Amino acid sequence: MMFSGEHSVKIFSRRKRPPHLGKYPMEKIKRVEKTTTLIIEDEVKRVPRRADGFVRADHGDFGEKQKQARIRTGSSTIKGAKVPLNGAFGDNIRNLASLHDGEVATEKAPISDDPEVIANNMKSLGYFLDADVIGICEAKERCWYSHDKDGNAIEARHKYAIVMLIDQGFYTNDASTGDDWISGSQSYRAYLRGAEIGNIMASYIRNLGYEARCHSAMDSQVLHLPLIMEAGLGELSRIGEVVINPFLGPRFKSVVVTTNIPLIIDKPIDFGLQDFCSKCRKCARECPVGAIPYGDKIMYNGYETWKPDVPNCTSYRVSNPKGAGCGRCMKVCPWNNEGIMVYRFAVWLAIKLPFTRKFFAWVDDFIDNGNQNDTHRWWFDLDNDKGKIIVPKATNEKDITPNKPIPKNHRISNYTVDMLPNFDDLGAVPFDRKGGWDVKNTLETPTEARARQKNKQA
Repeated sequence: MMFSGEHSVKIFSRRKRPPHLGKYPMEKIKRVEKTTTLIIEDEVKRVPRRADGFVRADHGDFGEKQKQARIRTGSSTIKGAKVPLNGAFGDNIRNLASLHDGEVATEKAPISDDPEVIANNMKSLGYFLDADVIGICEAKERCWYSHDKDGNAIEARHKYAIVMLIDQGFYTNDASTGDDWISGSQSYRAYLRGAEIGNIMASYIRNLGYEARCHSAMDSQVLHLPLIMEAGLGELSRIGEVVINPFLGPRFKSVVVTTNIPLIIDKPIDFGLQDFCSKCRKCARECPVGAIPYGDKIMYNGYETWKPDVPNCTSYRVSNPKGAGCGRCMKVCPWNNEGIMVYRFAVWLAIKLPFTRKFFAWVDDFIDNGNQNDTHRWWFDLDNDKGKIIVPKATNEKDITPNKPIPKNHRISNYTVDMLPNFDDLGAVPFDRKGGWDVKNTLETPTEARARQKNKQA
């Protein structure tokens, strides 16, 4: 019979995908030679891990309140974790950090020396371990921190970076506001899975006789954002310090394995996000503390970006009084796949037909994407009051605000690299808020930077 047996399977089943491609058709997204955001390589200065927002909170740069709040983040319940589930995740993530590096086998394994074969093997392993999207790029020196959290100099010792994205969980995110009591746990879940996958892959590579190191959120020697872009996993968004993937949106965390095993690299992607984000502004509108700019991009440390207000953003994420953490921008983004961009046809149109992008941003509001879906709610709202687990006094409950007007005087503070803490600053280095507001008005625009680069080459 025509439709029986093997033939029916071939006709009616989805095309079988090779294991190194994963479940999302990233191979169909347009590839380009350079990232869609301008990067002036020789103007990027390496920064110490001490300059990272959460590390700054640990040192008291945001004030004593935020420093004390950080002590409650990700520790065990006994130590005072703000949320019991966060503590459970945090202790496990912390233990995995000790496995990030290790000894390399004295002899190389008898495997193929073809970089493409090895790259496909690593991607297949990553997908076998439940990573959601994987890409490979060069681990360029500018993508490494200059010093670790303890002030030790970091050598950019590996040539390649295997970059993996971990979905933070569709259903839980669907039921959350993005800044309620489950928000931090969504991040921790993905961080834990990422550390597990990264450690296994790094150890596997070392067993094959090549150097490799895992870089998780707990102990990373590299900056993940530029590597995600370089590995062709997304474009930089208006959120500023968040990359968006065409199928996961911003709803992911990343883990990186750097290595010297020979690999072929992936090219960056272009799915029209720079234009989309310039028209949308939904994340800026819904940010609880107004940390995301409504305006145009600027140049920051050699990168073209919508630079957020770091003190406002990090302070709220650390000390949020009605929740634990914040991913409100991620929650409301149309590219988050419970939004309009869950529909592959909409994704295709937004990529292929630029004039549809503003329309889809409007439609996402019209169908109320970004609101809570109580059907998927499962967690307990719990707080830790000096060692006693209690029902919190308040919880962030909110819907999107499509009619909220754009503020006339929206102030964003930015800080140049020379305003950041040095690697050996042990005490608090407070933010110069007035200086940050003044700096904002002096930063070079991408148009100016491109013109300057063109004149330099002429």
